[in-house]
Amino acid sequence: MTEETPITQAQRLQPQLVDHFMGLIATHRLAHAYLFNGMDGIGRQALAQTVALRLFCQNVGADGLPCGQCAECRRIMAGDHPDVVRVVPDGQRIKVDQVRYLKSEFTKSAVEGNQKIFIIDQMERMTTGAANSLLKFIEEPVGNTVALLLTANKNLILPTILSRTQIVDLLPVPPKKLADALAQAGVAPSQRYLLANLTESVSAANDLIADDWLGTAQTSIEHWFTACCQNDERAFVRVQTELVPLAATRDRQRLVLDMLVQIWHDALRQQTAALPSSDLAYPQVAQVSAQIAQRLPIDRLLAIMTLVLATHGQLAGNLNFQNILEALTLEILAQISH
Repeated sequence: MTEETPITQAQRLQPQLVDHFMGLIATHRLAHAYLFNGMDGIGRQALAQTVALRLFCQNVGADGLPCGQCAECRRIMAGDHPDVVRVVPDGQRIKVDQVRYLKSEFTKSAVEGNQKIFIIDQMERMTTGAANSLLKFIEEPVGNTVALLLTANKNLILPTILSRTQIVDLLPVPPKKLADALAQAGVAPSQRYLLANLTESVSAANDLIADDWLGTAQTSIEHWFTACCQNDERAFVRVQTELVPLAATRDRQRLVLDMLVQIWHDALRQQTAALPSSDLAYPQVAQVSAQIAQRLPIDRLLAIMTLVLATHGQLAGNLNFQNILEALTLEILAQISH
């Protein structure tokens, strides 16, 4: 398979934004500072690099895209172009010496031409002092410069930075497209649809697959779901023995609740039509979810979905995770035995 370039990756993940920025550059309407906001893996780095490539490319194609082959493009992709300044966190933070380097570069003119571009990734990891020190360079750029600030969470960026940049929210990758990318990455068929609905990127999916956490969680939730559908009170016991141990952190607790939503959503979707296993979050229990879908009337299934969805609000209200799941299980058993 041909290796993906930043250009083809940006086109695959953010086609509308690629077209937008290529148009801005072609008509000389590119602003001097942007904040690209989007989760890891949905193309913010590829989009930023494609913008840089387009600004310096010596052989722009008829489609308005950089060629990716000329000397300038090759230097940028290799990371050794003097007028493309890129900074990523050194460890957990963007360090003081990295900020000093940035400030010194902001005061310099382009080395080889009249254009200079700065790409600062994971801006949320820059300290308040460091971010403030860059403000004046963003406000008063020297020469023909463009600053692309990249973040996974714009809510962690100083308001003063937000107010001085044009904010670009990257579009989430559609689940079907992400599922295809997961297939190319070698993710098991039984996990693709679930991961495509839990995450927005291959890298985030890989984090869940690590140490087989996801596989263990899938199996435990399948056991709990099957017991619920069989009106088996041991579903209540499985909360403590299988579900609670999955969620040592608040993030994992939220994730388990998301996974519960997906398994009941499988059942709800199967009430109107039989679905192929590739379109189910939990293909291993497809028969169980199909049976409960046919057994319960639609209003009862919707009531269960409402109960499951309400757990997120309960967790946000600092209710105990185990108590939330135990109460949910009892309410679901009551709906099924009704």
